[in-house]
Amino acid sequence: MNFALKSITLAVLVATTQLAGVAYAQAPKAPAAPVVQPAPAVTKAPIPIKSPDDWIIYDDTTYTPVVDAVSRHLDAARKAFDAKDNKKAATELRAVADELKRQAARSGEENKSLAKEDKALVKEDEAILAADTKSSQDAIKRMNASALKVSSAAAAIESGKIKTEADLDKAIDKAARADMERRWLLTDVATWYPVSEEPQRHFTDAVAAYAKKEYKAAATDVRKAASYLRLEAGRATGDAKQELDSSVAQLDRLAASVEKGAVKDEQSMAKAFAKANHALALEHRSKAAESWARKEYDKAGYEFKAAVHGLESAAGWAGGEAKAGASAAVADARALDDKLASGATWTHDEVAKGFQSLGTSIDALGQKIGGTKKASPAPGA
Repeated sequence: MNFALKSITLAVLVATTQLAGVAYAQAPKAPAAPVVQPAPAVTKAPIPIKSPDDWIIYDDTTYTPVVDAVSRHLDAARKAFDAKDNKKAATELRAVADELKRQAARSGEENKSLAKEDKALVKEDEAILAADTKSSQDAIKRMNASALKVSSAAAAIESGKIKTEADLDKAIDKAARADMERRWLLTDVATWYPVSEEPQRHFTDAVAAYAKKEYKAAATDVRKAASYLRLEAGRATGDAKQELDSSVAQLDRLAASVEKGAVKDEQSMAKAFAKANHALALEHRSKAAESWARKEYDKAGYEFKAAVHGLESAAGWAGGEAKAGASAAVADARALDDKLASGATWTHDEVAKGFQSLGTSIDALGQKIGGTKKASPAPGA
């Protein structure tokens, strides 16, 4: 079989699916039950999809997208250090530490606010709040610890103890970088949603590059895609986190093989990409259910959008049968996610049905690709 031809065809098909998914819109159906959420006079402007501003590279193989205040200051610090401007590098690193502390403090205040507001929670909501609180408290502790390491690195740069980029990476070690990625748990929708489709774009580019025997470029795209899963795993819990962590490890191994041109089976890349997108679909649907339970309807809509995109992308890599099986659920779900995200009118029954249908489709695809985890229960189930 001609891998180059098949890979390019696959990449084109998946890319076409992405564009078609973005353009799709379904006319709203008549409400089947009394409306729970009244439509506002003016719906909210959609959050646009975009690529990151830049990339931070560690050890030549670990990538982090520049998408928020922490990563922008960190990127500026590394560039200043490369330009031998130690004073600016130290200033930017201290800005990183300050931003981590601010995010940690803000998360602590949000936890207190939620506890005060949610005194009359049903048992399901209590469990969600408890899980969120535990994850946030853990993230706060780790982010504050990372802030201390970054501050120490700033002082070491100013004193001349850090002389090379390798020394800087060692000062801000892998453990600190992993902890910093937990800030994704505390980030808002306007930061994570614009780049939510980036993993799929990099998967498509990786296949096309590998078909042209551009192995290093292909490996770089796989690693960049993995960076988004790593960030998403930082805010995940339970089964979804296990699936994301497993996919990150699989993508890291795949990137190493791709760089050597050692991928012989034309399906191995597609299988890894299907698994990764499926893991993203699981996580975003779980977050959508949590946001809906907290009455954060617009946030639930964007999480739902990301889950639908993950399902559609995973099905594209899994093959024609899987894609056909997921198409109906994808079409129905796009109508609901637009309503939730924009603030348009929806009904309780419509939401429950949408969550259930999406979860069923995610689980069905998981069976086809060897996934072991299932979607969380639908709201009200």
